Amino acid sequence: MSRLLVAAVAMLVLVGVLAAGALTPMSRSEAESLTSGFEELLSTVAANPAGIFLNNFLASLLMMVPAAGMALAAYIAYNTGLVIGAVSIVSNIPPALALTVPFITVYGFFEMFAYGFAVSESFYLAAAAVRRRFRAELRLFPVMLVVVVGLLAVAALLEWLLIAFFGSLLPG
Repeated sequence: MSRLLVAAVAMLVLVGVLAAGALTPMSRSEAESLTSGFEELLSTVAANPAGIFLNNFLASLLMMVPAAGMALAAYIAYNTGLVIGAVSIVSNIPPALALTVPFITVYGFFEMFAYGFAVSESFYLAAAAVRRRFRAELRLFPVMLVVVVGLLAVAALLEWLLIAFFGSLLPG
């Protein structure tokens, strides 16, 4: 199976896990608590494209850990989905609509595809370790890292531009 196909499958699985998190039932008080914590994080991370990129890049590095990265990716995607679900409850927006915003605005495709490549690298590194070909696979790691970095850089810039644009429309 080609790396592109494995990355695409991983991306689709992560989108499904993200959706499961977003559609997880929670009380309004749980949603408000989760949203409050998210807003604190967002105020520091989303201040500039580098903050967004660094946050996403650190997550993608965790996702590249051989074998464990796949589970970490699912955990990160599910918890991100929970935040999306919480924001939708607090904002009175249907969770399905809140879930589609990153994809409608395109940055979500770049971000999720980068995560798909990160997870696929976790898979390939683990499989190579089992087959005792870890060194050979490790030689491809820098290439995969460049792909992930490129996709995340584009996603971070697009996300920051959207945040800046919509922030400028808000009164105050």
